[in-house]
Parts: sequence; C-alpha cells; structure tokens
Amino acid sequence: MPELLNDSRKLVKYVSKYWPMVVLLASAATASVFLRIYVPLLIGDTVNSVVHGKGISLVFRYAELIILVSAASAGLQFVVSYGSMRLSHIFAYSLRKDLFASIIGKSFRFFDRNPTGDLMSRSTMDIESLRRVISLASSQLFTTSLLLVVAAISLYELNISFSIVFFAIVPPLIVVTTILQVKQRPFWKKIRKKYGDMNSSLQENITGTRVVRSFSAQDAEIERFSGITKDYLDNFEAVSRIRAVFNPLLSLFVSLATASLLVYGGYGSIFGGISIGSLIAAINIFALVLNPVRFYGRFVVVLENGMASMNRINEILENRDVVADEPEAADASDVKGDVEFRDVYFSHEGHGVLKSVSFHAVPGEVIGIVGRTGSGKSTIVNLIPRFYDPDNGEILLDGMDIKSYRLESVRSRIGFVSQDIVLFSGTIGENISFSSDRSDYSEIEDAAQTARINDFVQSLPSGYDTLVGERGITLSGGQKQRVAIARALHSDPRVLILDDSTSSVDVHTEIELLRTLREAIRGRTVFILTHRISTLQLTDRILVLDGGKIVQDGKLADLAAEEGEFREIFRTQIESAGIKGGPD
Repeated sequence: MPELLNDSRKLVKYVSKYWPMVVLLASAATASVFLRIYVPLLIGDTVNSVVHGKGISLVFRYAELIILVSAASAGLQFVVSYGSMRLSHIFAYSLRKDLFASIIGKSFRFFDRNPTGDLMSRSTMDIESLRRVISLASSQLFTTSLLLVVAAISLYELNISFSIVFFAIVPPLIVVTTILQVKQRPFWKKIRKKYGDMNSSLQENITGTRVVRSFSAQDAEIERFSGITKDYLDNFEAVSRIRAVFNPLLSLFVSLATASLLVYGGYGSIFGGISIGSLIAAINIFALVLNPVRFYGRFVVVLENGMASMNRINEILENRDVVADEPEAADASDVKGDVEFRDVYFSHEGHGVLKSVSFHAVPGEVIGIVGRTGSGKSTIVNLIPRFYDPDNGEILLDGMDIKSYRLESVRSRIGFVSQDIVLFSGTIGENISFSSDRSDYSEIEDAAQTARINDFVQSLPSGYDTLVGERGITLSGGQKQRVAIARALHSDPRVLILDDSTSSVDVHTEIELLRTLREAIRGRTVFILTHRISTLQLTDRILVLDGGKIVQDGKLADLAAEEGEFREIFRTQIESAGIKGGPD
C-alpha cells in the first residue's frame, strides 16, 4: 500500500503541472453530461406532447431544441476528447524526458544491473500504459461517474420505479465488470514482463547478428525467442477468454434493464402514474448509461497496469545509483592533467577488482596499463572520468579530489576511446565533433588527419557528410576505431584514455597512426591499455596489474628484460621485437 500511495502521488504530481487544462476538461465534461441527459428528457416531453395532441409546431420546437442541445453536447465532448488526448501526450512527453534524463545520469553500476531491453520496455510500454491511464481518467472517469449520478437523479424525478431498476441493474453490472477485469491482472503483469524479455532478446540478436550467424545459431535463437513469444501469446489468450465472457454478460444486463423498464413502465402507463414520454425518456437514459458502465471494469485494469508501470518507472527515477556533483563543486576547465591514485579499492557485485592501487601520472606523461583479463585495467581508466567511484581511497586531479570538480567539467577534459567502439547514427563529421561546441570543418579534418582516417573519408562521395548507420555499421572495425580516436582528439582533452584503441587496425596503419599520435599526445596525460608491444613503445612507463594490484611499474625496456608478470604476458612479442633492457 505505501508503494501504491507513493506511485499515485508521483502520478498526481506530474498531472498537477497542467491543472488549468484539467479544470477546463472537468468543466466541459460537466456541461456535456447535463446536456446528454437533457436530450432523453426532451424526447420524452416530445412524445408526451404528441400523445396529448398539443400540435405539430410544438414538436418542431422540441426537435430544434434537441438538435441544438445535441450539437452543443457533441462540441463539448470534442473538447473533452481532444483535451484528454493532448493532456495524456503532454504528460507522456514530460515523463519520457525525465526518465531519459534519469537513465543518462545513472552510474555504470546501474547499467551493469539493468538489461537494455528492460530499460527500453520501461521507456516505451510503461510510459504508454501510464498515458492510457491519464487519457481514460481525464476523458471518461469523471464523465462516466457524473453521468451515473445525474442519470440516477433524473430517473428518480421521472418515477421512483425507474430509479429502483437503475440501482438493481447498474451496481451489480459494475461489480461483475470489475471482477472480470481484475481477473486479468496477473496475466497483464506477466505480459509486461514477457514484453521486456522480448525486447531484450530482440536487442541482443539485432546488435549481435554477426555473432549469431557466425556460429550458425539462428535456429537456437529462433527457438529461444519463440518460447518467449509463446508465453506472451498464452497470457494474451487467457485475457481474451475472460474478455469473451463480458460482452454476452453486458447484453444480458441490457436486456434485463430494458425488460424491467418495459414491465414497470408499461404497467404504470396502463394503470396510471407513468406517462409514455417518461417511459421513453427512461429507456433512452438507460441506453445512454449502460455502455459507459463497462468503463469501470476496463479502467480498473488500465489503472492497475498504470500503477505497476509507475512503480517500474519510479524504480529508475528514485534510484540514487548516480555519480553526482558535490555541493560547490569546482570547474575543471583549467586542469593540466596531473592524475594520482592513492590507495584505491574498488569492488563489483561483492568481488574485489582493485586493491590498494597507487600511482602518479604527471602532465605530459604517457602511461601504459597492461595485465591479464580481469586484472583491473579497464576499471582503473573507468574511475578517472568517474564512470564509477572507488569504494575507498582517493583519485586526485591536479592535486584535488576528483569528486570536488563538477562531473560534466571533468569529463569535458578527458578524451576516452573505449575498446567497445560506439558510433551514433549520423554523419562521420557529426560523430567526430560529437558533444563539442566546436564544429569547425578544419578542426574536424585535423583530428581525422591525426587519427589517419582523413584520406578514407575524403575518398567517400559525401566525405564527412557520409552517414555511418546505427553503431557505425557501414564502417570496418579499424575505421570505427580511428573515427573514435579522432572524436577524442577533437575535444582537445588534457587526459586521453586509449583502451585497446588500435586492436582492429592492420600493422601498417598502426605504424602510421602511432607516428602521428606521438605528436598529437604531446603535453597530454595519456593512459594506454593494449596487448601490443608496438603500441607500448609510445609510453614513458608501464603499470602491470595482476589480481587488482600493481605488481610492476617501469619502462618498457626494463620490464622486458626482467622476469615478472610483464615478461610472462608479452614473452612472444618481446622475443619477436627484439627488445632489450639497458640504461636509457
């Protein structure tokens, strides 16, 4: 219950931003309801005027009035319908923006724990579910509730027997409808879960289609996806069976209501007390009311789905797994790039990844970081731009705790080329100048020239305006890496991180790239993670990790000459390259 109240408060908070529109809709709905009920009463008066022979002119006046009232009611219903749709879409727009901003601001730990497909499901299906709640509540909940109240009063004023029929038929119909809809609840929860599973499976297979095909795993993946969609189908079939019961029940209740009215009204008309016009008016009011009544059952399920969706969205919005700025955080625009780790510890899911890591990199120094898989290399460079915060210890930038700087400011001074290259749908030029206020063509070209990608780009028909496709699908692995290097250099960072950034280029291209990088990285603090001796020749010193600890720290030639973890890792390459230790 506390969770439900919290979710409801969050929902009301978003809707309350648009209170003028809510007031307008409520006013239009109120007027529309009274006009809709007035029409059957006018029809009843018209019938009575005919029965009592009051003349055709009075019938025409009633007809004109019915047309005018119906037109006014239709206009107000348009306002309610259009306004509720607009309100629901504005609500969804606002919530979607907030959710996206919240997701983007989360730490990497959050993404480690939450599958992409599930986040996509929350950002699409769950927001749409909430939009439907707002749409139905603003267009029908208030309208239908007021309609029932006004109808009951009108029937009582026509004849108390009509109101008895009303209360004998309508409340049980609402109860039965609600029970049938509530029975759908567990199936809708499973449907939402399976929808997220389908999204995850689709996303994995679309982005990993090359891997799936290279292992000829299409049949296995199709079978796995079929199992998920079969569960999705089974739950929908269960919902359909419950819904199939409802329409015959509604028809039965409508028939009971009509028959009861005819019996009461017919008896009253014959033996006095009830006019024919009143009977006709009552029948029309019942016809007006009975169809909307089933809305309640549907709204219960929509509301239940919406609250479940609000809960899932709140799990993200209220999740505090973020790397946030400290109060009065400083600007990092003038930092030189002095980076120091002091006794840093870091764990992931209870597993110690870094243990008492300490080192100091001065501005302009090129540091190589090597180690076996799982030794903690990538974790070190992920801590520098604060993708994660350490469990213990300090990371200093220009002598100040990196947490004392504004996060956005720190990251703007760090260029990062990860081993998992991500390019965005757009042009090559847009990817190189990504997230930079400077989009001068010459600067883009200079960065591409340094990354040894300019000649290739210029050879394309559209040059830097060439679209790269989703995740850079139209480029080779080496081309994507060089575009990513150009993107990092274009931001003119003080600290540059190259995480295995030349692994996909051929030896000739690597030699040319390293030659130009020597000049480009001059004056910057650079961290290079690599498995190639040739790349390590750019470094001033190398940190060797094993089990989350720095076990060696020295120059390439010295590490290559002495027995230790470095020589064990690179033995074959050292012998092939003929690297020998000795004095500088």
